Amino acid sequence: MNMDDVKRLMNEIGWGDLATSDGKTVGVRPMGGWAWIGKELWSATAASSDKVAQLRKVPHAEYCFGKEDGTHVRLAGRCTVSTDSKDKRRLYDAVPVLKDHIKDPASPEYVVIRMRPDRVRVMVPPNLGYTEVKPV
Repeated sequence: MNMDDVKRLMNEIGWGDLATSDGKTVGVRPMGGWAWIGKELWSATAASSDKVAQLRKVPHAEYCFGKEDGTHVRLAGRCTVSTDSKDKRRLYDAVPVLKDHIKDPASPEYVVIRMRPDRVRVMVPPNLGYTEVKPV
């Protein structure tokens, strides 16, 4: 399995769960507005969200994209929260469904989480072990 396979699986699944922590509490949220931009996984969120507050304290997170049969992909890495207008427009244009939720990509409430995965693992039942995939 390689990163192209991982990306195909993620696209098939659609929604992923993002886990963040501030060092005391942990939050896991379903995320649908995401895209691969270069070697990074970008996702849209609100500047006022708990996940942004947590990432500002602990800039590391993990996504899990899972299928009903137990097949899943886990991506972990350092994250940055971007308010850059070019980043916001690039993700907005890459993910058409964002237009249903974000009326103006210049809005200060819309930000982009940029993750550069340093660890990617895949589990495909009936094998219950992980396959490590070299991040791009």
